[in-house]
Amino acid sequence: MIVKCKKLYQDAKLPERASAGANGYDVYAYHVVSKETKMHLSDLPVDIPPGGSVHIGIGIMMGVPCDCAIRPRSGLAIKHDIELSNSPGTVDPDYRGEVGVLLRNRGEKPYRVEKGTRIAQLIFTHVETPKIVVTEDLPVTQRGIGGFGSTGYFDIALGDGEYLRAQAKLDAHFMRIAVSASILSDCLRGATRGADGRYVLDAHGAYVGACRKFGCIIVKDGNIVAQGYNTRADGCSEEEGCIRERLKIPSGTSLERGCLHAEEVAIQNHAMSGGPSLKGATVYVNGEPCLMCAKLLGGCGISCVVVPDGVYLTNGLQYLRDGGVEVRNIALEA
Repeated sequence: MIVKCKKLYQDAKLPERASAGANGYDVYAYHVVSKETKMHLSDLPVDIPPGGSVHIGIGIMMGVPCDCAIRPRSGLAIKHDIELSNSPGTVDPDYRGEVGVLLRNRGEKPYRVEKGTRIAQLIFTHVETPKIVVTEDLPVTQRGIGGFGSTGYFDIALGDGEYLRAQAKLDAHFMRIAVSASILSDCLRGATRGADGRYVLDAHGAYVGACRKFGCIIVKDGNIVAQGYNTRADGCSEEEGCIRERLKIPSGTSLERGCLHAEEVAIQNHAMSGGPSLKGATVYVNGEPCLMCAKLLGGCGISCVVVPDGVYLTNGLQYLRDGGVEVRNIALEA
């Protein structure tokens, strides 16, 4: 990342780090500027009286490509009780004026700011600028409407211990069922063919070597309302094999070709059974939903998706997270 700086005065100093491991870039005092007009007011030094504040310009304009926070220096705070009145300040990417630092003296003695004094530090970070939309419903959380201080100061009254143990027990229970549902998958991708050209089955009638065995269950109010597993669709058969393997379709592309995904089948089964609304439901699936399935699940109003640790990552979970859906991970039992 490059931050372009323009010196307003030839002898102004550019921000710089004090050590190789420092995150902050120290900025140097150049002159006093007006709080109202931001124009030059006087040269340095200047004394900040106890309880008073002074706007110090650093003599530099910046074009930052990200968020730039102006933070106090710990040394000034500890030794002299000097802080920033608007801590942290912000240099926006579209700001093109001189960068200024509003110093306030919280101490009991006047503090003198000399030209070249390191008065603050800059921290550069990337920020998100989300789209703000109006909705009738927000994702359900355990905390609910608890506001300031609702989580307490010492012991965690909501969301720890007993609740988390109970939740983990339920997650393990329902994930076992999702894994069991995956055994019913008849997807042929990766399945082993014998010398006679036929697919090899194990003792339970499942295809040996099949690598896309996924199961999905949808839980509402503690009850399973739908389930599904990868199911062969047009283009796949034991005679012709997996269409995705046959056409060498890369993973994550042309998602409409091949088997119906476990999440799709679960939603279809729910629709055919006339089950309850899926708003607020939890989905358990033993693999990360693809983007297509994530959109389906998000559109149904689900509040949570539980997946195993170490699942194959696509962009489905990120889509759900961005939409406000809680995502939990659970370790699969051996």
